Amino acid sequence: MTDPARRTRVLDRSGVVLRGEEAGDGPTVLLLHAGGEDRAVWQPVIDVLVGAGLRCVAFDQRGHGASGGSADTLEPCAADVAALVCAEPAGCVLVGASLGGYAALAALEATAVRERVAGLILVDVPLSFDLDRVVGTANARGLDDTRIVADIHTHIPRLQRIVAALDLPITLVRGGRRSWVADDRVAELLRLAPHAEVVPIPGAGHLVARDCPAALAETVAAQATTWPALALLRELGAHTVDHPGGNLLDHLRRVHAALGARGARPATCLAGLCHATYGTDGFPHPLLPLTERDRLRAAIGAEAEAIVYRYAACDRAATYAALGTHPLPLTDRFTGGTTVLTDTEFADFALLTIVNELDVAEHADLTPEVRQGIGALVDALSVRVPPGADGNSPAPA
Repeated sequence: MTDPARRTRVLDRSGVVLRGEEAGDGPTVLLLHAGGEDRAVWQPVIDVLVGAGLRCVAFDQRGHGASGGSADTLEPCAADVAALVCAEPAGCVLVGASLGGYAALAALEATAVRERVAGLILVDVPLSFDLDRVVGTANARGLDDTRIVADIHTHIPRLQRIVAALDLPITLVRGGRRSWVADDRVAELLRLAPHAEVVPIPGAGHLVARDCPAALAETVAAQATTWPALALLRELGAHTVDHPGGNLLDHLRRVHAALGARGARPATCLAGLCHATYGTDGFPHPLLPLTERDRLRAAIGAEAEAIVYRYAACDRAATYAALGTHPLPLTDRFTGGTTVLTDTEFADFALLTIVNELDVAEHADLTPEVRQGIGALVDALSVRVPPGADGNSPAPA
């Protein structure tokens, strides 16, 4: 990893020491490399993911790189992955390439592991394969992993059963002409897991992280920035709470999409997805108590969680009355105190408020007076958003 804030990680697995690193802040992505590789293969992927607001964790798997032990069979590799998942905050995204993907699948057989994972990205991982062909490919690359390939082959029926039972978002990233995932293997996955998404990267072979790291990083970022938040919202029952236009989760997803369409910062978009987690002055139905803010921080990162808190804490009567003041003093309905917002904090607050109110106006049965009030609020907030603060110019109206 090239991120200057990288931190060394060590995990002792009954005398077998696994060595890794972490970098970034935000939702956690656990990266599991292919056989014959080590964690360094993820470096260019991690650089992109950290920039997208994600926290990345990458270990050398046993028998690879700086980690001890040997990787002759799948079971100890899967047990390592289970231990790695349990060492991370709940709601991490697993990204497994080849061996890493098979180890991740085997680890997900355990309920305790599944409950801590928000989603799974398999990188060129076929759910069945021709053993002779794969062994021949490994030998051609000079890799001494024939034993574990043969062992994984014996676990194929088990791994297929695990996939069929997974109630998690699944994305299969497949390479192009040199991929191990032929069209019939894609069909096999979709038969077992109809909800799975398939993303091709035509320029890559089997080792996608090595061949096309930027394209792989974009795919991972697109999923990993929202999966942990969505997993937490579902766990907290957002889809069971009534809200104009469907349920609360529907509303949150629309606000998230609208912020993205306006070019809002990634942290602001994530905050939009979770903006009602603590309830608001206008929607007093908290999903999570303030004593558990760390759970939301783990799902969306500290910056996005701070935006959610400010939005939830806003005493609207007192704060809106001061909209002509610069900088804006935000009155905290939880503490009774007042916080003066920086320009960036105000832009985040204003954009989130504008998008939320416009969604409510579109989907709720409101009186003309209420609609007029929303229009006036949107106008007042819009003139205070610096041009380009949401990625567009002029400021949103």
